[in-house]
Amino acid sequence: MRSDFRRAVLAACLAATVAHAQEAAPPAKAAVPVIPVIADATCWNAQPHDVLAALRQCAHKGLQAVALPVRSGPGGAPYAASSYAQTACQPGADCVALADALALKPAPALVLQTSPALLDEVQAAVLQADAAARVQVQPMLERPIGDAAPDTFAPGLSYWHMARNAPRPMMVHVLEIDLTTPGLSFVTTPGVPDGASEFVAEKTSSFARREQLTAAINATYFLPFDGGHLLDKPYVPAAGQPVTVDGVSIARGHLDSGYASGDPRSNGSLCIQGRHVAITLHACPAGTTEAVGAGPVLMLGGKTQALEPKRRDYYLQTEPRTAIGLDKARRRMWWVVVDGRQAGYSEGMTLPELTALLRELGADAAMNMDGGGSSTMVLRRGGEPAVVNSPIHTGVPGRERPVGNHLGLRIDAVP
Repeated sequence: MRSDFRRAVLAACLAATVAHAQEAAPPAKAAVPVIPVIADATCWNAQPHDVLAALRQCAHKGLQAVALPVRSGPGGAPYAASSYAQTACQPGADCVALADALALKPAPALVLQTSPALLDEVQAAVLQADAAARVQVQPMLERPIGDAAPDTFAPGLSYWHMARNAPRPMMVHVLEIDLTTPGLSFVTTPGVPDGASEFVAEKTSSFARREQLTAAINATYFLPFDGGHLLDKPYVPAAGQPVTVDGVSIARGHLDSGYASGDPRSNGSLCIQGRHVAITLHACPAGTTEAVGAGPVLMLGGKTQALEPKRRDYYLQTEPRTAIGLDKARRRMWWVVVDGRQAGYSEGMTLPELTALLRELGADAAMNMDGGGSSTMVLRRGGEPAVVNSPIHTGVPGRERPVGNHLGLRIDAVP
């Protein structure tokens, strides 16, 4: 009886001691969640050149998530690739349509590692496969670094990019065009037939593929417009939605738009007749085959044009920019895209800075185009057309925006 009493007292003391220790102990630290990626090496090492076979092996291992690179394939479609596949996928065992990888059974959970340029196409493929519950999308940022020597990638065309650090980080992309090049022709976006200034929103890269172009940039301001956010607010217009462009637009000799909103920015036109190209504050002359409106006009006859005081804040903001320039003899043309809104990489230019850059290149006449998240340059340097700058759309660097219309060119072989 006495020993039972002692045991009870001892148990009570021990419980009190433990309780006191628990009260005095600091609270446990919250665990930091870690994404449970990824395939162990044996999945891929056993089948390094066969994407579907490697995914099957990973799925049977019961791994929680498998990292899968996604690259651009024919027509700009998303393709699942092994690490041995070329940057531009050619269909084969090491590079298969993403839809086929998503349809695989058993279905492994995937982390799709994709260029932001393919983000829309990848998301569409995941939704089409009803695979959103087992797929995460990881944009992999790809941007040019430093300067690049001029690359004459097609007759009469030379591209380079240059990094500038003063007065802020800026990445500038330049395409120089020899307007005397045989086989050179310009292409603009046609409007919807009988659409009363209506166009269909489309990415610049899609326009370049559809028209089989050598180069393309975004062109005219357009409405409706809502910049949107990646996660909680859709961008307007989405690809395929109708838009109205603000300014002249002529394609294949047909006037698709003469609409003017009265916005003082949109005060100029680029008028093209064959290889004769002009920037003007007036209407394009009769016989114009291609034209796009934009603005403000930055330079004419070598003289800097005064900017509209009411839009001073817009002109002096550092933003992504697109512009065109012509030399005095009208033998050379420059397309310029400046990346922006990407802190520490490229923060954009003001319009006075853009004017100075075009003058430095040799321009005698120059015009600003639609900029911001619309600023895009696409080149075909072997294979499919590809975006060469780092556009920013819905806050995502490298993501391309559907825009109202475009300016493109092609170099056809001359017999």
